[in-house]
Amino acid sequence: MSPLLRRKICIGFSPERVTLLPVRRGLPRRERPRTLNELPGVACNTTAGECCWRAPLQALQSVLPDLRNSHAEATIILSNQFMRYTLVPWSENLANAEEELAYSRHCFTRVYGQVAENWVLRLDSGLTGAPRLASAVDADLIDGLRGVFDTAGIPLKSIQPYLMAAFNASRRNMPQSGAWFAVLEPGNLSLGLLDHGHWLQVRSLRIGGAWHAELPLILEREAYLADKPAVSREVYVWGAGGGEAPFQDTGSWRFHALGHELAPSVKPTAG
Repeated sequence: MSPLLRRKICIGFSPERVTLLPVRRGLPRRERPRTLNELPGVACNTTAGECCWRAPLQALQSVLPDLRNSHAEATIILSNQFMRYTLVPWSENLANAEEELAYSRHCFTRVYGQVAENWVLRLDSGLTGAPRLASAVDADLIDGLRGVFDTAGIPLKSIQPYLMAAFNASRRNMPQSGAWFAVLEPGNLSLGLLDHGHWLQVRSLRIGGAWHAELPLILEREAYLADKPAVSREVYVWGAGGGEAPFQDTGSWRFHALGHELAPSVKPTAG
């Protein structure tokens, strides 16, 4: 079937739940996409000592047969809890994509050790002369995802880190001069500092239910560690829910609520 006629589905993949997300399609208005409540989702029960992505992978496998005859192609949004991030310094000595990837892997192994040799890496495009954001994920997870989609007969169009999917959905609402970008998930915070279109730092860390109180303290620490004389005090928060400000401005920090559910706009392509 032509990609133009395929239905687009977006699947959120986290340790706690596998959720099928709504997609805004580039089709006539009379073809209303299904809403989030009309699509199935499955809670995951990970047992102690089990690899954190085994349970959601099994949950995904249970959902996909319901979509087998839907003429769909899928995008997976991976929770930041499965991801590792680092900034790759700019180097004018890298001649091609292969050397860039090798250099990125070197940066990961310096931070995480030899386990990074078994990760699948992705290096985002960036500005000339500026550090580039790189993400990494367990190769076995990627192989597992591709395997369950192959078995179900559903094309897997792309696999995206939640941090980047949320940022791409939000970047128009953020100032070009610079700001902090925070992505909240249950028990996890991914936090990045941007300056004139490029990433200055990025970190993922565990947080508790009292994140309203934790976040200003985390920001103060990260601002202190930033290699920049004057750090932005604007914080854009994705995932707080409800579309309301997650809390009142604290001290010199000014908080702005962004979205809390991804609904990517997918334009059909000819094929």
